[in-house]
Amino acid sequence: MYIHDLNCGWMEHTFLHNSFLVKNTLDVEKIIDSGIRQVYIDTGRGLDVPEAPSAEDVHQELENKIQRLGETLKRSAPIQIPVQEELIKARRIFSEASSIVNTVLLDCRMGKQVELEKLEPIIASITGSIFRNPDAIISLLKIKQADKYTFQHSVAVSTLLISFCRAMEIDRATVELVGMGGLLHDIGKMKVPDHILNKPGKLSESEFEIMKKHVSYGCLLLENTPNLSAVSISIAAEHHERHDGSGYPLGLKGDEISLYGQMASVVDVYDALTSNRVYHSGSEPTEVLKKMLEWSEHHFNSILVHHFIRTIGIYPVGTLVRLESGYLAVVIAQHHEDLLHPRVRAIFNSRTLSYIPPKDFDLSKPGSSDRIVSFEAPSRWRIDPARHL
Repeated sequence: MYIHDLNCGWMEHTFLHNSFLVKNTLDVEKIIDSGIRQVYIDTGRGLDVPEAPSAEDVHQELENKIQRLGETLKRSAPIQIPVQEELIKARRIFSEASSIVNTVLLDCRMGKQVELEKLEPIIASITGSIFRNPDAIISLLKIKQADKYTFQHSVAVSTLLISFCRAMEIDRATVELVGMGGLLHDIGKMKVPDHILNKPGKLSESEFEIMKKHVSYGCLLLENTPNLSAVSISIAAEHHERHDGSGYPLGLKGDEISLYGQMASVVDVYDALTSNRVYHSGSEPTEVLKKMLEWSEHHFNSILVHHFIRTIGIYPVGTLVRLESGYLAVVIAQHHEDLLHPRVRAIFNSRTLSYIPPKDFDLSKPGSSDRIVSFEAPSRWRIDPARHL
């Protein structure tokens, strides 16, 4: 058979390519050992499985499922201030957080102990921003600098976890402990050799095994950090575990993984797949959410995936979408009771291939004659959605 798509996160396997001819049973065993449960095959280049659903069938089922979730899920917490107002504060908070986390983690690489007192004000600032309007700071998370990816990913995971907890109405004190765990979840990578951590391409099998040790390294560092909570440590320990037991380092299953560890596994994969890297273009949030729905059959707690979608929305703020009218628009605000019909800012006419004076539409209003028909890749249109928020 010819593998068309391994159907997992690009960091979850050591195959050089996502598409290849299966030559022998060793290839099959390697796929299974990677925790992959389902793959897409190209029936034009290899053998078929007649009873298997087609890719189109699966994609339509996922589209139907996410539409149903959009109709039934509601965001529980009210918005305190408009997203555009909070964006001013959120940009400063994200920049300061990235800089301080950079310093703390590099100090750790030099053998210094983690200084929680430097990180606690960051958690308070991010939490405050999330409670005022979670969409503002979340809209900033996709763009990361190549040489600061590990640090900015840590801030992003912390931010998403704080928002996730808020949406699940977890008490604020615990929210901040979870946020601290997010900031420190990859601290073990400071003990991974630079040539592996910063390699501009796929890791080899031996390099991947070394990279996986960052979880154990991180646990050892954090267990020796005074006054760090067990909740925070559990996030670093369990963010690579998977619901079906296919994760690492312990191969924990289901409720053997703590609630916060399960939440961290969802958030970590989401941020990795939506982020641009030197050798990998991030996927659009709505596309990633569909894939995570698909993978939740095995790898994630499906109920938590549904909660996470409720947290950030079907079309997160900053998403570029195509409207039925032919306009391309940026999602600028969401309605917590209607995830499928956000407020959007139309900026481009896809039929005439020309920019238009910005027009704001509230797609949830009864009189609205337009609707979202798809999300779009900004790179295809050379549009930077952040400039239009």
